[in-house]
Amino acid sequence: MKTIKTLTVIIVSFILLNFQSASAEFKYEPKLKLNNSQDRSSEIKNRDLEKAKKYHQKRTGEFFGASVDFQIGYGSTSPSVTERDNQRDIRTESKGGITFGALVNLNLFGLLNLTSGIDLINKTYDYGVPYVNDPLNTLDSTVNSVKNQYLNIPLNLNYSGMVSEKVGVSFSGGPYFGILLNPDNAVNGFKDFDLGLNAIITGNYMLNPFMSVILGTKLQYGGLNNLLSTGTIEKVTLTNYDVFTGLRFGF
Repeated sequence: MKTIKTLTVIIVSFILLNFQSASAEFKYEPKLKLNNSQDRSSEIKNRDLEKAKKYHQKRTGEFFGASVDFQIGYGSTSPSVTERDNQRDIRTESKGGITFGALVNLNLFGLLNLTSGIDLINKTYDYGVPYVNDPLNTLDSTVNSVKNQYLNIPLNLNYSGMVSEKVGVSFSGGPYFGILLNPDNAVNGFKDFDLGLNAIITGNYMLNPFMSVILGTKLQYGGLNNLLSTGTIEKVTLTNYDVFTGLRFGF
């Protein structure tokens, strides 16, 4: 009798389980629905673009990544001229000129970011040279107009990051070595090279994962090696301010 009751309970339980399973299968609705009339080309394009971004970021971030900034801008040069023996103040006037640059930003194995390349700078300015035989300071200074062109090679440490999905900002700074491209001025006392410090702030807007529009500013302090030394001039240093725009290409 006890065995029959146990068997009856097992059979009834089995019937109830089958009934619930059948009900569940009858009410099942698939979560994935296909609509042949819906255009999914945009969704597929965005998906493939995200895959390309992730692949590019992984490839450049983990091993070796680089980008090149092509710049065109306008810079103003402010001279600081010190007269020998401080006999008389020297009047100076700042002037400006067009600048060009092609700078490479390197990411070395995800450990170090460097910026280097070439930077063509026009440094133009005026300064007045006082007469030596004028103890009463009654004569006007002789004004010299300087139009020097330098090819600068910076070696900067770089720090960059993304402000949003498409907008980024970078800062780089370090020393630079400049080569005087019009060496005729060296005959007048100007040295044919320039040692200085520079800093660059660049904002970029991504057009796609491999190209950006850039806008930035740079500051250069040149003449650490003293650009000019004569009988009346003891020291010349230059401060150059520059604003630029251009394109950045990543690879």
